[in-house]
Amino acid sequence: MNELAPQALRLTIDPDSLGFSDTSELIDQPLSWIGQERAEKAAYFGLEMEHPDYNLFVLGEVGSGRSSLLKQAMTKIAQNKAIPTDLCYIHNFEMPERPLALRLPAGQGCILRQELAQFVKYLQIEVPRYFEGRDFKAESERIERKFKLDEAQAYRKLDAFAEQHHFAIQRESNRMIFTLLDDSGKVLTDAEVLALSKEKRQAFEQLEQVLQAEIASYFEKVRPLERIKDEALNNLQRSGIKRLLKNELAMIRDGACVCDEDQQKLNRFVAKMEEDILDHLELFRISDADEEKRLEELKSLLFCYQIHLVIDNQDQKGAPVIIDESPSYRSLFGSIDYQSIEGTFETDFTRIRAGSLLKAHGGFLMLYLDDLLVDNLVWEKLCRLLRSNKLQIEEPGANLTQVATASLVP
Repeated sequence: MNELAPQALRLTIDPDSLGFSDTSELIDQPLSWIGQERAEKAAYFGLEMEHPDYNLFVLGEVGSGRSSLLKQAMTKIAQNKAIPTDLCYIHNFEMPERPLALRLPAGQGCILRQELAQFVKYLQIEVPRYFEGRDFKAESERIERKFKLDEAQAYRKLDAFAEQHHFAIQRESNRMIFTLLDDSGKVLTDAEVLALSKEKRQAFEQLEQVLQAEIASYFEKVRPLERIKDEALNNLQRSGIKRLLKNELAMIRDGACVCDEDQQKLNRFVAKMEEDILDHLELFRISDADEEKRLEELKSLLFCYQIHLVIDNQDQKGAPVIIDESPSYRSLFGSIDYQSIEGTFETDFTRIRAGSLLKAHGGFLMLYLDDLLVDNLVWEKLCRLLRSNKLQIEEPGANLTQVATASLVP
């Protein structure tokens, strides 16, 4: 046995031979699967598998680099995968509690949101301007004038009939008031009517019944004329606004390149939005009657014409890689925010929040099984998700609370 000198027990390495000045330069360097060639092949094989219902289960000792190596592998493969779609929610006009999910090509969600925001501004400027325009006012006045002429003609006949039978007629709102006249055309008071002979009173009562029948006939003639006038004004408003909206709605509807299913959703949304605008045109007309209430109702109307961009992938490079270090019900599956209004918790489609499962859609999500098994509610819902391939965003225990809640089913 040879005795070793102290100098022989120390390893000396020339720093210049290492290829880096300090260890901070090694942070972004790829890690090596030291002695784990089969594990490396298995990991890449699993991550590259595109078939659904397959998940990668990784075992390893703490400190063995399993998380870092797997993240590195996921990131490498994700760079070559397609950028996933944006996820948006739009208002469901038929069932507001069930907002519609819309998937758009990456970056299109932000564009569509901007287009709808510009469309709302366009409505607030151009629709009132149309109603204040010279052409609309001239045509509206022509329709009103024609109705008044027809009404005046019918009233002249009624007035002549009343005068012929010694009655005077006055119009008050939607009713007629008639009074009895003497031979000189003077209005008889109640006392003078009572002073008439019985025969004259009976004759006037019979004439009164005839006059009431004529008044009823007058209203039967005028009401259809009024309906025609209202329909003409309504058609004038709707046709003009439809022309005003045509190009703007076409840009929104045809601007995004989406799959057939999502295109149908978008088309239906645009059609319902146009119908909703045409049904509430009175909210765009400036009036003296309770302007504050009108503006509040208009604000509620326009609120439904926006898009809620839940996941925006416009800056994404390749597929997403998400690592949920502390998975909870809300962080994993998403959530719905609420606000308290007069003792009731209310929400809307703009308060839907995505969890890591939705954020990782089209890419990779890494979870620690020990963390999942701690919460039975999370584990059970995850198992249901893997079975059904459907994600339901909801607040845990929302249906068990004793406080009144207006909920969503996105």
